[in-house]
Amino acid sequence: MKRRLLTLLTLVALTATAQTKFGYVSFNEILTALPEYAVAEKDLGKLQANCEEEIARAEKEINQRYSEYIDGQSNFPEIIRIKRQKEIQELMEKSLAFKQEANKTLREARQERMKPLRDKVSEAVQKVCDNEGYDYILDTDRQPYLAINKKRGFDVTAAVKKQLDIE
Repeated sequence: MKRRLLTLLTLVALTATAQTKFGYVSFNEILTALPEYAVAEKDLGKLQANCEEEIARAEKEINQRYSEYIDGQSNFPEIIRIKRQKEIQELMEKSLAFKQEANKTLREARQERMKPLRDKVSEAVQKVCDNEGYDYILDTDRQPYLAINKKRGFDVTAAVKKQLDIE
């Protein structure tokens, strides 16, 4: 028992003093270099443009209805004035609801389109980590650290790109 404990303590001490090999990578640089990224961005751009066109159409309709209401409000009986106010209010509420739904749809579409690409880059980073013997690889784009000593670490962005056959 004492021998096992002594062996374990010696192993822990050696591990603690061993040199750590770490790398760093620009995840976004690799992600945006993927050919599939440009296709995904183009598709997302089309979806966004369609949503923006619909929002503009709805705003034009609201503005037109409001203008008609302002022009004729002095001639309308109270019941028609109230009805038109409610119609404009409903249009504004529907427009706001559509804007919120469009933003949600765009956000979800972006996540859905980018997830396979992010997974692909993550897998390539893991392969480089395993194949080249790194203890860990940091993402310089997210910066969860205060500084990186680039003399002790290695930029593995090019190695990951090579793993993915890009650039």
